[in-house]
Amino acid sequence: MRNRLLGLIKIAVGIGLVVLLFRTLKDPAALWQQVTEANKLLLVGGMLCYASAVAISGLKWGVLLRATGTQVSVPRLLSYQWMAEFFNNFLPAQVGGDVMRGYALASDTHRKADAAASVLIDRFIGLTVFMLAAAVASTGMFLLGRPGGVPFSDEAQLFMRFAALGSSGATLLLLLLLTALLSRRLKRQVERILDRLPLASRVVPVWQKLAGAFNAYRHSYRALLITALSSGAIVVLTSVNIWLISQAVEPGRVSLLEVLALNPIIVFALLAVPLSPGGLGVRQASFAGLFLLIGAGYDLGFAVGLLQQFIGYLVSIPGLLLWIRGNRQGRGAVEQPAPQPR
Repeated sequence: MRNRLLGLIKIAVGIGLVVLLFRTLKDPAALWQQVTEANKLLLVGGMLCYASAVAISGLKWGVLLRATGTQVSVPRLLSYQWMAEFFNNFLPAQVGGDVMRGYALASDTHRKADAAASVLIDRFIGLTVFMLAAAVASTGMFLLGRPGGVPFSDEAQLFMRFAALGSSGATLLLLLLLTALLSRRLKRQVERILDRLPLASRVVPVWQKLAGAFNAYRHSYRALLITALSSGAIVVLTSVNIWLISQAVEPGRVSLLEVLALNPIIVFALLAVPLSPGGLGVRQASFAGLFLLIGAGYDLGFAVGLLQQFIGYLVSIPGLLLWIRGNRQGRGAVEQPAPQPR
């Protein structure tokens, strides 16, 4: 009952945020007309990009699994990934989907540790690549300005400076962590340092679990490289998805380079502020605020965020159907976990 009540509260928060944002628009009627008259072909293209990103996510996860000797068929991987996408869109942030696919795989293969490690490393590498893309794109825009020679406002210039510095710093930190996790000597040194911190009792166990997950991949450089390249492809596809949506609503207002800089920031915001299912409300606020900062317009940002949310719902519907079918057939890994012999 408590979980259901909490879920209802989060849904109410998400809907409330969307309503609040809608009421702050300059001309809601005009914007709604733009959305309904948006280029349907470009929206379909955006949907295909989104679906392709989900498929690549499943395939790159399979690369990590094979590196540890866990063999899972491609249809099964895609099934798990689409179910995870459904949970991503209807649970806070993207934690729900990660838990679901890891649990489903562990129940199917009886390799709980390998499943958890693969999900953790997949998420870590994906976040690193997203931050790297944000660092490259935001630094390029900060140095060269907006494409087409359109000048930044003072606020936008300040934002791009912070975005470039912040994403570059985050990328460097994540790369250092990756190096430490792949080196036994550095892992021990980091653990000694963490052990002296005030919150060592909480921080050290987390570090040990993360280090343990990476042990299986210390010499799997090919798998790690393919995973990183695949994550880069996902950054491009999801950015093209956003760009096509913006072009469908208001052509020429936002460049692909700008979207490449903003996309990872929005993803990070959804992870950092898990207020509502699938980031409803948070996503639209992030788009509106960031589009306003770069001079593309608050209203357009809200519309793009709303359309991307809707596309996410549509693309994730097969995940719901797969989950229902799996439960009916008794193979569903969510409600009927297999015994763990290890």
